[in-house]
Amino acid sequence: MGRTVTKSIAIIGEGETEWFYFDSLRIACRYPFKVAPDFPQHSDINHILKLVESYLNKQYDYVVCLFDMDRLFQYPSEMQLYQRAKKKYNTKKYSGRVIFIETNPCTEFWFLLHFLPNVVCRRYESYEQLLPELQKYMPGYEKTKRYFIRTNLYKYLTENGDLERATTNSEKLCQLCQASPEDLKAYSEIHKVIQLLNTLVSK
Repeated sequence: MGRTVTKSIAIIGEGETEWFYFDSLRIACRYPFKVAPDFPQHSDINHILKLVESYLNKQYDYVVCLFDMDRLFQYPSEMQLYQRAKKKYNTKKYSGRVIFIETNPCTEFWFLLHFLPNVVCRRYESYEQLLPELQKYMPGYEKTKRYFIRTNLYKYLTENGDLERATTNSEKLCQLCQASPEDLKAYSEIHKVIQLLNTLVSK
């Protein structure tokens, strides 16, 4: 028996990393959600916001948007658009249907959290800075379609790392960031997506 879900969810990622990760999670856990778009190219914020509206118009119950913050910090005009959109979708009108999920600097930090024995406040300016650290646990990791096709991301992370640890690390780091937002630490909110899926899905 697969799992049943009473809600429809669209998960929108900026690039291939998010698509492959959530698609492998969807298949492994038999979650009936859609990873949108069907296959992303690197998307700018305008494109992502158009997709949000299109899924809202299709009456999706939840639209989850994943953002790599290193990109937004690089492009102040995109960051402004992002902040405005975040404010707009946080209003009562949308009643929690649109969820913005941030990872700083990028989704790979969420992967790294599966392996770190405890929470350490780190700072990575970019994916390039984080990569050598991640490769200690995922030898040969690269942000390429070839690697993602060869490696089932969700399976690798749960078999070699620990999803529960990643979730706990992730929650703690988010709390630390809220306590001192002026320190631009590495953090990820992807645990919120996992928790949302778990609350909506029954075995």
